[in-house]
Amino acid sequence: MSDRLLVNLLWLVPGRVGGSEESVTTMLRAVADELVPGEFPEVHLAMTPAVQAAHPDLAERFEVQVVDLDARSKPRRVLAEQTVLAQVARQLDAQVVHHAGGIVPLAHPGRVVLTVHDLQPLDLPGNFTATKRTYVRAMVGRSARVAQVVCVPSEFTRGRVMELLKVPDERVVVVPWAAPPVPQLPGHASPHPPVRADDGQPDPGLADHVPTRPYFLWPAITYPHKNHQVLLAAFAELVGSGADVELVLAGGLGPSEGDVISTVVKLGLTDRVRRTGRVPAELLERLYSSAAAVVVPSRYEGFGLPVVEAQVRGCPVVVASAGSLPEVAAPADLVDPDDVAGWATAMQDVLRLTDAERQARADRGRALAAAFTPARTAQAQLAAYAMARG
Repeated sequence: MSDRLLVNLLWLVPGRVGGSEESVTTMLRAVADELVPGEFPEVHLAMTPAVQAAHPDLAERFEVQVVDLDARSKPRRVLAEQTVLAQVARQLDAQVVHHAGGIVPLAHPGRVVLTVHDLQPLDLPGNFTATKRTYVRAMVGRSARVAQVVCVPSEFTRGRVMELLKVPDERVVVVPWAAPPVPQLPGHASPHPPVRADDGQPDPGLADHVPTRPYFLWPAITYPHKNHQVLLAAFAELVGSGADVELVLAGGLGPSEGDVISTVVKLGLTDRVRRTGRVPAELLERLYSSAAAVVVPSRYEGFGLPVVEAQVRGCPVVVASAGSLPEVAAPADLVDPDDVAGWATAMQDVLRLTDAERQARADRGRALAAAFTPARTAQAQLAAYAMARG
């Protein structure tokens, strides 16, 4: 029988951990496609009932150990990782345990693979409480020291792990995230289709949320590092120059939500900015399909999935030159995250693109996104498992 590997998903709270959920579940699906029966590793997943319900296909493709707990309760989740998870690993006789959420429990039987998605609490400490910073510095640092292999999604994060956590370079490997597949939805065949229902008639339910005039899209939870404030200031300059344009801010509510809403009012943008909150997949696809561009003003990203998601759909992007973002975007698409005038100019340039220029920009983005394949992710992750096995 092949050696067993256990992937710890007890930390995963569906719909609450942002890109980490998308990246890890996409990685596991890619690994499933590459696994060879009878060879290392035989993969088992430790998950909660909520993860099983949110991602039923994973339970079909892997052996699953369901730990019955409400993952929304952080104390219960942490306790389960510190106690029950070790019991599961011992019962399976797992030779390697992959902790995909950034923390290795104090009890950790087996050799360890750790995934660190980013070190934002250490790089941008002002966005977090002292308690959070202390916890991350202590727990992530200890976790990285006990791991045989530390996986990161980008060269930027690799450098931060080596510098801030003092992990030797030979133990830190890049496992790039994969571009998730684009859902095939009714009426979504062309790059910029009209918003229509299955019968070809306008769909009032969706059309109410998609502007009829040109618009920019930023699908992000209102966290401080997502930099909505600079984007809004730049958008106000764009509107002030006479541009007939809107801004759609999709994504869940974060700690900066109040500041974002008050800034929209202060800048007189209430009739130009649509704050949708989280939207269903079909509406998000339609927003992508008709946007003038996706704007990504983040001050910090461990990988830059929003950029890749836009590019794979053929949507032009304007991207902050911060964190890992230059690794996934063309230099011509980058803007300093603090340059309000630069953002306004970059958005104006998008509005002035000819059809041919827009197509060339879309093709360039698709070519960049094409490098981030599931096979590449799976092969890098399986290599990391082999390294940890020794």
